[in-house]
Amino acid sequence: MITVGSALPDIRNAYSLSASAGGALLSCYSLGNLASGIISGLAVIYLGRKTAIMLLALCACAGMSLLASGHVSAILFVGCALAGLGRGSMITFSQGIVNSVTGGNAKITGLLHATFAAGAIIAPLMFSALRVISWRAGIILVAVLGVIAAVMFVMSDYPPAKKESESGGSLSFFRDKGFIVISCLMFLYLCCEFALNGWLVSYMAHKNMPMSYAHSMASLLWLVMLMGRLICAKLSEYVSQGIILLVSSIGSAVSFAFMLMAGGSVNIAVSVALTGGFMAGISPIIYGASAPYTNKYPLAMGVLFTFGCIGGTVMPLVTGIIAEHYGFDGGMSAILVTFGMLIVFSVIQFRAKNS
Repeated sequence: MITVGSALPDIRNAYSLSASAGGALLSCYSLGNLASGIISGLAVIYLGRKTAIMLLALCACAGMSLLASGHVSAILFVGCALAGLGRGSMITFSQGIVNSVTGGNAKITGLLHATFAAGAIIAPLMFSALRVISWRAGIILVAVLGVIAAVMFVMSDYPPAKKESESGGSLSFFRDKGFIVISCLMFLYLCCEFALNGWLVSYMAHKNMPMSYAHSMASLLWLVMLMGRLICAKLSEYVSQGIILLVSSIGSAVSFAFMLMAGGSVNIAVSVALTGGFMAGISPIIYGASAPYTNKYPLAMGVLFTFGCIGGTVMPLVTGIIAEHYGFDGGMSAILVTFGMLIVFSVIQFRAKNS
């Protein structure tokens, strides 16, 4: 999503896409992520983990290649969907392996998500540098990196996937209120993350900021998220996950509201940094809290990720549609609503764990 979001202004200019069409493009990427939740779980069961990883990771490479070589807008939508499918599958595989090995340890999960943040920092800077050659050059490099990632997944030595048992293969976790709350948290968080990542560069351009500054803001967001995830990983040894989640949700909502009201490059940069810092710990905590379900039920991780990706699919499109009718300020304000709802479910999760 980071690379697609960075390339979105160039893609819209090259293909004369409206704001709503740009939102639909981001939603196709998220739709691929959504499908990956179930497809990756079933692929492991029927194909084996390594074969499933290789095939689905290569989908990401194929999707990015289509984005770089597409000559009609329809090809772009297919490319985004394939890229999202591959990306989502690799995230699901990574988190599933870590949960299986560590039992959902918050510190280790935080370190895993810190590596995701490191890649997200590099991507906009890399794209900005290669944009001097062509916006397609950055996308092609991501496709090549996807091939390398697929090979590294297959060559890695990790515990084999657990055999499906009668209880493990069921969907009885749907009846657990705790799992429903965690799923709602994942839905709302990915609403915020995908919409913010997808539209941040375009929003900065709307604020009449240079493109180099816009791309640097995308990197700044994830640089602070990287540092924040490392801090949260250490902090989780001393502070309960519920408190970290609640404080993070409130802080990210307030910081994002400040970003929407901020004027001037310094104020915007500060608000982007604060937003990233508070968002940092939310995703690792949600994944860590899901371990009791994902370790017992093989399909639970895929279902959880699917819930989240529904939010990631819908929110970029909603943002684009509102932006087309009410301007970018109105479209980005819609994301603030999801931050507010994230606070509500963080309170519910906190009270459930402390009741």
